[in-house]
Amino acid sequence: MTQSKHDYSVALLPTTDKAERIKVLRFIKNSIIGNRTKKDLYISLNILPRLIEIIVKNDNTTDPQSKIQAVVILGSLAYGNEENVCTLIDAGVIPPLLDCISLRNEPKLIEAAARALKAIFNSPRAPKQHIFETGHIVELVNLLKGFSQASKDAPFNCPYATHVPELAATIIARCCENVEQQMQIVSAGALPLLVDLMSCGHAKIQEAALDALQALCLENPEIGKSVADIRIGDEEQPVNVMLKLVRDNSKSMQLLAATCLINLSRSNVIPSYQSVIVLIVLPTVVKLLSEPGVSQEKASFVLAYLVSESEELQKAACDADAIIKLTSLICQSDEELSNPEAQAHCDRIKESALLAIAAISSLKEECRVQVIEAKALPHIVAAMSHKNVGVRAAACQCTRSLSRSVKNLRTSLVDAGIAIPLFKLLSDESISVQTTASATLCNIVLGFSPMKITVLESGGIERLVHLVSSMDSNLRLNAVWALKNLLFQAEPEIKQTVMKYLTYSKLQTLLNDSEIGIQEQALNLLRNLACDHETNIDEVFEGIGESRLISLFEEKLGSNNEDIILQTLYTIVNVATGNERHKMAITNSDIILRSISEYMTHSKASIRVATVWCIINLTWTEERHGGYAERIRKLQNLGFESKLSALIDDIDLDVRDRVKTALTHFPTSELYP
Repeated sequence: MTQSKHDYSVALLPTTDKAERIKVLRFIKNSIIGNRTKKDLYISLNILPRLIEIIVKNDNTTDPQSKIQAVVILGSLAYGNEENVCTLIDAGVIPPLLDCISLRNEPKLIEAAARALKAIFNSPRAPKQHIFETGHIVELVNLLKGFSQASKDAPFNCPYATHVPELAATIIARCCENVEQQMQIVSAGALPLLVDLMSCGHAKIQEAALDALQALCLENPEIGKSVADIRIGDEEQPVNVMLKLVRDNSKSMQLLAATCLINLSRSNVIPSYQSVIVLIVLPTVVKLLSEPGVSQEKASFVLAYLVSESEELQKAACDADAIIKLTSLICQSDEELSNPEAQAHCDRIKESALLAIAAISSLKEECRVQVIEAKALPHIVAAMSHKNVGVRAAACQCTRSLSRSVKNLRTSLVDAGIAIPLFKLLSDESISVQTTASATLCNIVLGFSPMKITVLESGGIERLVHLVSSMDSNLRLNAVWALKNLLFQAEPEIKQTVMKYLTYSKLQTLLNDSEIGIQEQALNLLRNLACDHETNIDEVFEGIGESRLISLFEEKLGSNNEDIILQTLYTIVNVATGNERHKMAITNSDIILRSISEYMTHSKASIRVATVWCIINLTWTEERHGGYAERIRKLQNLGFESKLSALIDDIDLDVRDRVKTALTHFPTSELYP
């Protein structure tokens, strides 16, 4: 075949001779099936507009067979590669293909269109909005019923009754990107149809139905409850059918059924099945991690989702040897593969396995120990420099989970040399990688970590200060958080260095950030600055200005956010440990004192404790001079002594103990003369 023959075939497509057009279309179809080079060639010959024209034309020059052949060609092109799919999307093939599925008297055309749409919607870049905006979602859901006559006469002997519901369910599974889309699909009547298909006995249809159900139930308790409440044949529950399918001989069926059950469990709609999740579903997923022919990538993601918030399930995963199996996956060769698709697949497996390790080791120390003992750490460190952004981010997540252990920070992570590659990721091209790296750094720079010095010597302060100006609020939050941790019980030299780069002007901007979480961490940073010695407090007074600092306290104490109030109170606690000037600056503010008095009866014990600490530090002195007497008198006049006495029987032990201490500072106290 020469290229001129292919050029000629494309040129013949507009012919009005129906027989000739069908002949040409079949020639093109046979040329491209299984031949990626020919697919690329025909796309370059601008065949797409010609095919779309054939599909949408409805005059006497077109015929159903030409439409079917044109749609089959589009489907074959969509099975080429991601680039081809994007080209088809840009050419506008989705709307005419969706129109084809509404032609109920053309079963072959519907099947061909559904097959092409399945290939296109398998791409994460395929736009889903058109299927909802045009009402085609109702027609797609109706395809779950098959063709009525075929369904009545021979439900699974007719290929259209088998293939079309399977294709429709698979497309639905790819169109659940948000809650609104999930609810529209359910409103179109999908749930009972999918539940029926799940138990139909035809493996491919069952798998497609399970795939759609798991997507609809993901993070959606309302839909999850609806699925759990459906009855099959007025008796059997869908959950019990799923449990049977978890034990199916097909590994892909096992994984899809397990995924459905996990999504229902995470939505808390099947609480009575928790033991089944632990004893049957989780071990099944772990076993699938090492099964050939199974999507190890999907199994890892599902496992990570299942255990992410449960200590019980994380321990169960460890007991099932999940860490060993996942470590084996991330140990796969990092040599560059010649096949880009094979390389991408290998990278996805590595990323998902790393995320699963991160999830399993996020809460329990014994799980972190297993990661170290499995010798996964060197591979995690290596993955932090991987060329794939998802792998780098997942490796950071692992490091973050492991760094929650004081023991790991002092030993294993130091030995693995985690600090330098982590620090480099603060300048990664990906914002998501920077965000994860900065979150991990929050643990790395705590006072007890020997890696803190490494980060400091590598220019960590300058980089973190740069990130606090990021437009990304998560990155900004993590950078402030890391600086706050860096300043915790830090030497004066470190505090001075941080403020040299951060500046008090920038700190004040962060204290008024649009994100409450950033305000809270900025207050905590200020709290750490004004800690340990009166010279540190002097520097805060000079850096912000005394009157501006007091105004800041007054403003923040009026916040509606309890975390802001708590951090403000403890910053005042630290300032009140200073000299006479520092104590009187607080005492002279009636707004601050009234706020402290008001919060002494707050519902949260932590806030009540903070207020009592304020009083303890404001009334503490080594010498009872004039300033001390003035502070005591003012606090007594404002009723603080009687308020303390009222807290002597507080339900919280910490409050009671602090109150006893505070009352000893009032020389006229009846309880403590």
